Amino acid sequence: MDGSTLKTSFLLAVACWLWSGTVVATGLPPSDDSIREMLEITNAHQLIDTVRQKMTAMTAEQQKTLEGKTQTAERQAVLDRMHTKMTAALDDALNWDSLQAMYLRIYKASFTQDEVDGMLAFYRTPAGQAMINKLPLVTQNMMTEMQEVMKPLQEKLRQIRQEATQELKDLPEK
Repeated sequence: MDGSTLKTSFLLAVACWLWSGTVVATGLPPSDDSIREMLEITNAHQLIDTVRQKMTAMTAEQQKTLEGKTQTAERQAVLDRMHTKMTAALDDALNWDSLQAMYLRIYKASFTQDEVDGMLAFYRTPAGQAMINKLPLVTQNMMTEMQEVMKPLQEKLRQIRQEATQELKDLPEK
């Protein structure tokens, strides 16, 4: 998985986590209609569309890196077919109809009807609408900040791995 794909996957996971919460609720499960209303009010469909568009754009960029300066018609046809197939695969996997069923299962398993009702009440307020509208920006800013946190962490982990590898090499064989 390349950095861009990982970044997009992480973005989707963070968004889902922020919208879904992490507690397992007890009590009556929410109705499908109330969950659908929450998904609609939180623009979950648009989030999926945005992720699909970004991943489609990434595949187009990857195709450009495969294209050489001297491209034959046959090679270009292969690359074009690859892009078409990748786009179709993304459209199939990131299809709202199938993902909505997943959201329904997850929300039903995670929230009670009272909790969904409370979230809906919040999301209808100006503060709730601000959260919905600004969550993509918050997520983007979080990703940028996390990249800065991860750089020194990755280096430290690499150094720890090298030290452990050296220690293992220095141990006598038994």
